[in-house]
Amino acid sequence: MKYDRRTILAGAGSAGLAMSLSAAARAAVGAGASRYSGAAPLGPELAKVMPESPALMEALVAEFAPTAAGLASQEIYWLGFNGWMTDRLSGSIMDGTVSAKEVGPQAWAIYASSVWGGVELRRLREKWDSAPAMPDAMIQQAAARLAKSQQDMAEKMTLRLNALAGGPTGCLDVLPTLIRDDSTTGPVHGMAYNAGVQVVKTEDPPVGRRRPQRPAKPSTVRINVRDFMRVDYDLPSPLYLKVWRSKFEEAVTGNPDAYEKVIRGEPGQENLRDLWKRAVLLGLKTWGGESNDKWSDAYFNGALHWSSVLNFGLEAMGLATFVAMITQDPEAARRAVLVNTLYVGATPGWGVGLFDKNATLPSKA
Repeated sequence: MKYDRRTILAGAGSAGLAMSLSAAARAAVGAGASRYSGAAPLGPELAKVMPESPALMEALVAEFAPTAAGLASQEIYWLGFNGWMTDRLSGSIMDGTVSAKEVGPQAWAIYASSVWGGVELRRLREKWDSAPAMPDAMIQQAAARLAKSQQDMAEKMTLRLNALAGGPTGCLDVLPTLIRDDSTTGPVHGMAYNAGVQVVKTEDPPVGRRRPQRPAKPSTVRINVRDFMRVDYDLPSPLYLKVWRSKFEEAVTGNPDAYEKVIRGEPGQENLRDLWKRAVLLGLKTWGGESNDKWSDAYFNGALHWSSVLNFGLEAMGLATFVAMITQDPEAARRAVLVNTLYVGATPGWGVGLFDKNATLPSKA
């Protein structure tokens, strides 16, 4: 089956959604969409800004089915689905075919698939480790962190949705705040951190912490503290990312002073090159060494591949943010804020799946 990336994926019950799908996908949407709701914890404040859309999830599951059939192992189904989905939905945003009213349900779809990826890994870790249950104190600490995570996601979604509702200037006005977001949703921090996570798994010291039983995979992803805003992959880059790389180069070349002004920020703000360096180094300390010792080869290789795919949208987010701020282009700003909104729950969702026992896997087609 072939699908057009430019198709607008709307919320549950949308005629546009049904029209965009093949007969097989429409049948999947109509065959009990509720099975994809309620399996990912969603507090009331977060639900207001990140509403569940089981029909959207059904459509994406149907579209992913041919890729899922080719996975090396079904133990990486949700890992693969999550990475595939970020690329799929980021591409639609960066192509300009997504509206502000659609991004909330799409952000929920990514958050939910991240939760399910976390649950999948939690179950696999229990099988691989045969570890005793966590002490009560650790469970309580995890619960407190998860409650804060839900509140943080709700606040971040609200900030971004308000900017999108603010007309042509709303998104331009919020970008100086977003670009210095020192977390996985930051346009600079997000791409740098996530790419660094891939490097630590595959490169030898002093760059990475590759384990002896893992084959060398040099430059699976290339990123370092020296080359600001540069990431290279050994996977083919999607067209939307190539387009925004070109737009970024045009903007920087056309107005280098504005580019440097964005990087410096206002007096007292952190230079973005320093933020980049910290984010890369943080990534190089995460999921390396013994942390992946007991992963199966299928899970390890799947994590490398799909986390690299996930980074495509993160990189496009960072590039579009710079383009918008350098050129003061409201349409580039709108797309930058939309894709940033899309990723609000992408990384926190994994923590929910790993630590919240109320998070469960849904049934799937």
